[in-house]
Amino acid sequence: MGGYLWSSSAFDSKSGQLFLLILLVMIASFYSGTFFGSNSSAYVSQFPSNSWSSSPGIPTFTNKVGLTYRKTPLTIPETGMNICPLLFNEYIPCHDVSYVKELMPKLDLSRREELERHCPPLDRRLFCLVPPPDDYKIPVRWPTSRDYVWRSNVNHMHLAEVKGGQNWVHEKDQLWWFPGGGTHFKHGASEYIQRCL
Repeated sequence: MGGYLWSSSAFDSKSGQLFLLILLVMIASFYSGTFFGSNSSAYVSQFPSNSWSSSPGIPTFTNKVGLTYRKTPLTIPETGMNICPLLFNEYIPCHDVSYVKELMPKLDLSRREELERHCPPLDRRLFCLVPPPDDYKIPVRWPTSRDYVWRSNVNHMHLAEVKGGQNWVHEKDQLWWFPGGGTHFKHGASEYIQRCL
């Protein structure tokens, strides 16, 4: 039975030649599209070409604090986007508790639908930039950012305090340090790997 798959009747020379021909046509079309295709970007700017100022020191986009809602169709004004008020610095799109409370009578609570993501209609969605925390710092650069993050960029420290004794995260000056390894490797996974070598 296993010999049937490898017999000459299952794979004759004509079907082999046809298969190779189809494969060569596919490879040739791929390379011709790669070499001779247009290099134009698929992204089309929504701004007119004169919306950016070429003179240094003059900001083109002046951000304002204001709560605005999304319009249809989505267009970013030439003046830039507004910044949401500071009380929205923990706003997560489609996780609005007040909107979910309005939907409660329509949801199937036996299926726990209230815990799912429910996006409001377009006219009720925010259209502003969520502001960072007051003392936000520019994030640590890669690859150091794998192990360190600024403490001021983290709004909630409770999980770090709870997991502090389990070697998941430690305070190090103004940074949080993630040594890795959890409870198994006291001095971090990288130190354990170095010991093994």
